[in-house]
Amino acid sequence: MDAELRTATAPFRDARYAPRRLEVERRADGVMILTNPTPVVAPFATMTGPLGHWAALDPGRVWLAERSGEGWRELTYGAAHEQVLALAGGLRALGVVGPRPLLILARNGLDHALIKYAAMSQGMPAAPVSPQYGLPGANLARLAHAVEVL
Repeated sequence: MDAELRTATAPFRDARYAPRRLEVERRADGVMILTNPTPVVAPFATMTGPLGHWAALDPGRVWLAERSGEGWRELTYGAAHEQVLALAGGLRALGVVGPRPLLILARNGLDHALIKYAAMSQGMPAAPVSPQYGLPGANLARLAHAVEVL
């Protein structure tokens, strides 16, 4: 399906946002405390929870897509969930576990999302770093600094 047709037939709808509410407390010392009284509804315990949920409920539904040549590379919930589980197993097998962050030096895309979800599914923070930091001729001091900070 070409991009024009995909955009023309996409299920666009008006976003339904909760009404904006803001409570403002002004203190004598000039401090302002802003509070949103709208309760947070969190149906999933983790960021990766919805992927497993939708993989079970509707595995053939597209989770993410990216341009690939003249078309699109699509990844369904079911396929993404399987790949995330496999990548998470690979991280464990390599001993890449625990609270230390995983530095991801890759462009924003499907593969980036998969490894990020794999890391998060294991309780590891995932830290994306611009791939330009690792290009030939780049100032590698920036990449070294990112690694040091992490």
